[in-house]
Amino acid sequence: MMKLYKALFSVFDLLLVNVGIVAAFWFKFGETIPTYNWSSYIKVLPWISLTALIIFYMFDLYSNWRRKSLYNLIYTIILSIGTLSLFTMVLTFWYRGFSFPRSVIVIAAIIQIILFVGIRSFIWWIAKQKYGRRKVLIIDESLESGLLFAQKFLQHTSGWFIIHSFLPVAHWKQMIGTIHEVDVVLLSPALTGEERAEILSYYSRYGKEVLLVPDLFELFILDAEPQQIDDMLVLSVQPPGLTAAQLFLKRAFDIVVSAVLIVLLSPIMLVLFILVPLTSKGPAIFKQERIGRNGKEYMIYKFRSMVHNAEQKTGPTLATDDDPRITPLGKFIRATRLDEIPQLFNVLRGDMSLVGPRPERAFFINQFKENLPDYTYRMSVKPGITGLAQVMAKYSTTVEDKLRFDLMYVRNYSLALDIKILLQTLRVVFQWEQSSGVNHNQQLYEQDLIKKLNLEIAAGQGKIVGKRRS
Repeated sequence: MMKLYKALFSVFDLLLVNVGIVAAFWFKFGETIPTYNWSSYIKVLPWISLTALIIFYMFDLYSNWRRKSLYNLIYTIILSIGTLSLFTMVLTFWYRGFSFPRSVIVIAAIIQIILFVGIRSFIWWIAKQKYGRRKVLIIDESLESGLLFAQKFLQHTSGWFIIHSFLPVAHWKQMIGTIHEVDVVLLSPALTGEERAEILSYYSRYGKEVLLVPDLFELFILDAEPQQIDDMLVLSVQPPGLTAAQLFLKRAFDIVVSAVLIVLLSPIMLVLFILVPLTSKGPAIFKQERIGRNGKEYMIYKFRSMVHNAEQKTGPTLATDDDPRITPLGKFIRATRLDEIPQLFNVLRGDMSLVGPRPERAFFINQFKENLPDYTYRMSVKPGITGLAQVMAKYSTTVEDKLRFDLMYVRNYSLALDIKILLQTLRVVFQWEQSSGVNHNQQLYEQDLIKKLNLEIAAGQGKIVGKRRS
């Protein structure tokens, strides 16, 4: 069904792209379009259509946008059409010089954005009316631990979910009589395999959607290969990492793209190289030790965004909201990721890749491994300037949740995935909230969360089963 959905959308998108171009010709020339200009469009039409499909796929427009943000959808459409317009200019100039007017391409881009945004937004709105306001039952070990999952639903795009109730797993059968009151059941990874299997089987029998937060080891079986030994079905799970061919392809891609980006971004680097030391004492470039692939140490380069010797008194600490160590210019370059540009030289040197898990210091890695033994698996590939966790999560996302994205990336690596992540990084560059530091006002935040939760439950006419421990 999903493949048919994508196929229909791709055909419809090609129609909209070309309708936009035809409308732009009509807008510029009226009913009498010069044959020379029109023939140029007809000859590059197949290439424009193919390029459009590739760009839309790479920007993830064919994923399931249900329950996602409308703002992100619109922003992605604008980036996609803008990228397509640039490629169209290149194609037409390379093929027939200036026979395809640039003004037509600009007008077409505006019409295409209006068409895509209008139609996709309407489809998103229809989906929200049909599938929105789903009443959620959260099942966890205790009400306290379930608050974290409630936070995720409350911070999600509004209108898709209503928190109906909390339920400690020991009491899950208490809700059997009121199963018709909920639409979605979220199961915590803290539940045992037996508990999750029993609850999943029960709620699925009644046609309820079940959301599973995967345990880290379960991510290893996502790409497992079914095999047969005699009459026994087994799943072959290979150790994490890339094949020799994948490593070669990824390295070649890194060298070419990072070299091109260094040339294109050199004016920005020059400006920042002057501005950083002018606006705060200290060097423009910040160097710090990081741990790379297979535990290899290297020095990472960044434009300095904090005061010089920021950790001299505190020792290694993560950045927080309103961190006094961050300079005024540093806030801007951190939010826009401009401080990461010098890492392109790390990529050229072979210390890093363009895409991969974010590099971390040995001090924090040793801490993380105490609670998350699977953390070392993320170091089976080179760290990256950007990655799946950076595109999907936030700076303040928990280490465990980021690790889920990192392991997902390692298990599903492909060159196409790297390109998709790079393009989607453009989408999050201006979403400054994703670069916000760790929130240390957790107690106040939790109190506010509980107030919001009570309002959500009241709106859903649900209840909290069990008692909160003081």
